[in-house]
Amino acid sequence: MNGSPALFRRPAANRVRSVLLLQHSREPSLGPGVGLPMKRMITLALCCTALAACDAAPDAAQTGTEAPDTPQAPISPPPHVDPDSLHAAAPEPLAVDLTRNEWKTAANRQDCAPLVLTSDGGAPAEPRRANFSGGWGVAFDTDEVRSAYGVAGPGVVDSDQAGAQESRLRSQWPYFTVLDDLPQPAFAGYGLEGAQPYRSEVPDGVGDNSLAYVRVGGQTCTYNVWSRLGRAHLEVLLQSLRPGVTE
Repeated sequence: MNGSPALFRRPAANRVRSVLLLQHSREPSLGPGVGLPMKRMITLALCCTALAACDAAPDAAQTGTEAPDTPQAPISPPPHVDPDSLHAAAPEPLAVDLTRNEWKTAANRQDCAPLVLTSDGGAPAEPRRANFSGGWGVAFDTDEVRSAYGVAGPGVVDSDQAGAQESRLRSQWPYFTVLDDLPQPAFAGYGLEGAQPYRSEVPDGVGDNSLAYVRVGGQTCTYNVWSRLGRAHLEVLLQSLRPGVTE
């Protein structure tokens, strides 16, 4: 019945049987050259088309809903990643033996434990002994610059408490930083030698002598770290400082 609601429509199987009967009763004449097998094949194809039309999935755009996507398993599992491989290797200390030997012969070895650099800041250099009266020091020479950078424990003892030391370095030097990888409290004041700010004509300090005064928890000396390769280079050296070996 035309215009009948979907509720009274015949089931899909009944509609297929109807199509079969209809096609059987109305099989077209295909001419004398077409046999019965060919007619049956054509009828079967028409039936499959009718069945597909009856059971087609609803259009998501028309219904306003979407079927949930089912995640597909990967063809092969990803390779195992060792979490430890995500961490960088521990930095390699520079001039460890030379620093220890210089510290062992210094008059202030009880008050000024050795510190070593663990980065050259991108400037490979040759370490050598540096003269610091009453203390110890290691300088690094590049091919172009003698004593391009270095670290030392001078024989100057400062009896200030940590709070007073920090306050003094903050007020004395134009720049200040905390050194988290050294025994605490550890910090440094730095700038150009003489506690001066960097010159406006050479703001990166390359070619000038950048100097830092460093204080480390448990030690009574004021360490020196210097660089003639610029402020950025000095800052890299400061953050690379680690306790040296004493045995």
